Amino acid sequence: MHIAFLTLNYPTPARPTVGTFVQQFVWAMARQGHRCSVINPASLHHKRFGALPPEASTEQAGQGSQVAVYRPRFLSLSSRDCGVFHTGRWTQRVLNSVSIRAVRKLPSKPDIVYGHFLYHCGRNATVVGNRLGIPSVIGVGEGTFWTVKPFGFRRARRDFATTTGFIAVASHIRQGLVDQIGVAPEKILLAPNGVDLSRFVAQDRQAIRRELKIPTDLFLIAFVGTFDDLKGGTELVQATSGLDGVGLAMIGQGDKLFEGPQIIHRGRLRHDMIPKWLSAADIFVLPTREEGSCNAVIEALACGLPIVTSSGDYMNDIVDDQVALRVDPTDVQAIRQAIITLKNDPERRTAMARACLEKAGTLDINKRAQRVTQWLEALVQPGRVE
Repeated sequence: MHIAFLTLNYPTPARPTVGTFVQQFVWAMARQGHRCSVINPASLHHKRFGALPPEASTEQAGQGSQVAVYRPRFLSLSSRDCGVFHTGRWTQRVLNSVSIRAVRKLPSKPDIVYGHFLYHCGRNATVVGNRLGIPSVIGVGEGTFWTVKPFGFRRARRDFATTTGFIAVASHIRQGLVDQIGVAPEKILLAPNGVDLSRFVAQDRQAIRRELKIPTDLFLIAFVGTFDDLKGGTELVQATSGLDGVGLAMIGQGDKLFEGPQIIHRGRLRHDMIPKWLSAADIFVLPTREEGSCNAVIEALACGLPIVTSSGDYMNDIVDDQVALRVDPTDVQAIRQAIITLKNDPERRTAMARACLEKAGTLDINKRAQRVTQWLEALVQPGRVE
């Protein structure tokens, strides 16, 4: 199939870590033999991060496959609440026009169009699909449908009534699509996010620590996420304060400035460096308060790291009691006790590490791409949606 992917979340030379999970999914689909064209509209405001990305480029997706990336320019009106009106609605109109023109300029007409997140690009996909007479699919990863709020759920029910299908990355999202957006259950595929097991793999801990100049006797905790109030970095720093022999690798970026003598790394890393830091760690901790299907946790599983994460239902599809200790993400003492429990029990960590690798095998991104492919093939033949 020829699949046109519409997304605002995709890596660029100036922002190489943005949307890597979308890129990895597109590459996995390309490795299934599909022709994949990415439409990644580039806002003129992108200049604040550096030079605008090239308008057209080609990516190597592995196994001899390629992905074509197109970045038509547009003037974003942002997504701000102005009282009686929300600028996100204007931005949606602009993106609809940009996306239609970009898809029409592709060398061949797509068989299906895929949008990531309900707004703005999921709506783009629906509009393009309607205009060109092809199926439209939306990958829904918003744990609380935060992209819908500027538009309202009543409008969303109208906007997505003609969407052909939805890929929900978690059970709570699937239920939300039914209850809040009015989507028929048979139009939804439940498919948690996946990990590229050729990239994220457990490596020799001591060898990696020597390479990264990390003390071999340090009990290292890895955190990967945005530095904000939702991901729980503040609670993690508080929970590890004063713990002897404990170090923190805080991988990410954001508005929060984490400080403490236990922090040995703070800041973003190239995506190819994250597996090394995960392999160097003893456990992975992410007391997140909201998720769709957490790529960071899945990547940690693939590196064999025991997990400490949240007890919310938004983690149920990717972790269980064999791989994770679940805590209230707002309870600093509970997070601290879970860390101490694993620190003091190396045999339990070893058993959990084995279970993590087994769990990661069920979250292989290539297997996910195979499953999505079978579902998409049914969508392009009416009457065969499974």
